[in-house]
Amino acid sequence: MELRKILQNLLNSKGMNITQLARITKIPKQTLHNWISGSQPRDLEQVRRVAIYFEVSLDFLLFGNEIIISDPILDFQNEIRAGIFEVILRRTKPNC
Repeated sequence: MELRKILQNLLNSKGMNITQLARITKIPKQTLHNWISGSQPRDLEQVRRVAIYFEVSLDFLLFGNEIIISDPILDFQNEIRAGIFEVILRRTKPNC
């Protein structure tokens, strides 16, 4: 797991310390110290609170994997704004 490195980097990037993060996330300070020391988290709800605070995914926080989700709307944003698309609504199943 990459939690210890990533958590330390996130704290440094925000200019925070463990005490401040513990107060904000309501996670015991010792638990956060243990994570930074390399202990594995036991409570995923606590890890989730940290991920939400730093606005990262659980996958990124625990393993360093960035998930890139392609949004088809964003892929065609210029064409949509230019009015190139035509939307047709058609019933595919009869009402039951």
